[in-house]
Amino acid sequence: MVAKQHLGNADYAVIGISLLIPLLIGLKFRFSGGRQNSTDEYFLAGKNASMFPVIMSISVTILSAAAIIGLPAEVYRFGSQFVLVAFSTGVGMFLSSRIFLPVYFNCNVSSIYEFLEMRFGKFTKYTVSGMFIIQMVLYTSTVLLGPVLALSAVTDFSLNIMVIICGAVCTIYCFMGGIKAILWTDAFQGILMFLCLSTMYLVGMREVGGPAVIYDRAKAGDRWEFFNMNFDFTTRFTFWNSTFRGLVLGLAFYGTNQIQVQRTLTMKSYQRAQIALQCSILLVVTLLFACTMFGVILYAVYFHCDPILMQSETGISKYDQLVPYFIVTRLHSIPGLTGLCFAGIFSGSLSTISSALNSLSTVTLVDFVQPLFADKLNPTWELYIAKGSCLIYGIATIFLTITITNVDSLAQATIVFLSVAEGPVLAVFMIGVLTRKTSDKSTVISLIASVTFICWICFGSLFSGYKNPSLPLDTSQCPNTNSTILFETSTTACVDENNCALIEPTEETFILYKIAYAWIPTLGCVVTVAVIFIASFLTGWNKTAISPDSKCLSPVVKKWSKGYHESDGISPGCENKFELIKVTDDKQNGMA
Repeated sequence: MVAKQHLGNADYAVIGISLLIPLLIGLKFRFSGGRQNSTDEYFLAGKNASMFPVIMSISVTILSAAAIIGLPAEVYRFGSQFVLVAFSTGVGMFLSSRIFLPVYFNCNVSSIYEFLEMRFGKFTKYTVSGMFIIQMVLYTSTVLLGPVLALSAVTDFSLNIMVIICGAVCTIYCFMGGIKAILWTDAFQGILMFLCLSTMYLVGMREVGGPAVIYDRAKAGDRWEFFNMNFDFTTRFTFWNSTFRGLVLGLAFYGTNQIQVQRTLTMKSYQRAQIALQCSILLVVTLLFACTMFGVILYAVYFHCDPILMQSETGISKYDQLVPYFIVTRLHSIPGLTGLCFAGIFSGSLSTISSALNSLSTVTLVDFVQPLFADKLNPTWELYIAKGSCLIYGIATIFLTITITNVDSLAQATIVFLSVAEGPVLAVFMIGVLTRKTSDKSTVISLIASVTFICWICFGSLFSGYKNPSLPLDTSQCPNTNSTILFETSTTACVDENNCALIEPTEETFILYKIAYAWIPTLGCVVTVAVIFIASFLTGWNKTAISPDSKCLSPVVKKWSKGYHESDGISPGCENKFELIKVTDDKQNGMA
């Protein structure tokens, strides 16, 4: 019989304080300073945000509980090759600061999808912003579910009650304090995340016996690998798919996703925004590196006794439970330490959710409500709509999370929600800022076709039954006696997941369904670029949609143009954010 270990009073106190402080921050910014009395203040902090919270917010928003829990589990099973994602993400972030960021400041936008209307037209803006809303509502539900599932194993609270409490805390401080509360809360939560990871590292290395032992065990178990140059697209992690996954992540998330870009838009100038984004590179790389390499430490800890293969003794059945299992079995003897680590896991999710809610509210008001009621809204009503939509999205996230509490694979659901649109949307923005070609309708048609293709691959692989085989796992030195552990035994179709992974479906799996998920965003980007260029060629390749000195072109393209001033990185004549690019009448026919 598996015994269930509970949190102590000190642990509950630490977790409670970590949830209370964001509420207090929200109250502070609701009743002080700008008091969130305008949408400019509510969404963009009056374009006068401080550098420190912006850097911290940019750094931690990418990480959720799925990263802190899921990335170590991936490395534990498939090796350290995935750590290259951390470094290539940094490269992508730097490129984003040079390619995309100056364009957004040049166009003076609040929502980056306003740029798409300036560059292409309304159809592209509405299509991409609509995709963003659907994608983020689904994604935030999986982000909220991750830490709640982990915490439910060490408390007697109802799973639904915990979803409501955590979701409500996040929604309330976002609703009250706006972007300023989110930035400073992210800074606080970032500190908790670093404390959580540091604690787990120290405890893990102390138990194993130091870095030398970790290296020896990782090497013996084939986990220590960084240059697998295999071009097989079905291999879980290689040098190539890890590198491109990070590069696309850095470009897409920090250059073409409203959640991250909105943090940089709170700065008063492009130069300060660029400094903030580039300074955050070191923190982002450090966090991603720490999350992935902790999987190597976990493997060294459980070198000859894999907890999942010993489900009858440990009570855990999924590798996503490995990090919480490590926390409660190794840290429970020190009051409050387990609670600190769980608070760090929660912080990763809350920072992502709050950022998503604020960005969803921004996109809803700026891209949909304002164009529809252009002359009928005053600033007061705009603020009411902004706060109301934030509240509605928060409530929707809570209810959607409750409906998916029984999802079979949280990690797979998260990957699908993120990967479907990431690559295609990046391609649209890259075409927009790096070329003068293509038009509104051809871009939308190409985007829809590409997203449909990626959806087919993602959902096909999800339901095909194909699993990548794990690296070797061992139970040769597991004790034969029962021990006090965290999780209650749950029923699964196959207890030995390592052996399950080696079982092929009765019918041969379609080759595209075997593609490693790290390739999906890159594939989506390449396919979309190809389809857009084919559409442009068919509708008139020799025609151009925008002028060489257009404010929609990135400085890396037009730095040799006469209208570009390299001293400030911004083209002149960009005062009006709603001023559309003048194009020829041919644009309505497919290619201007």
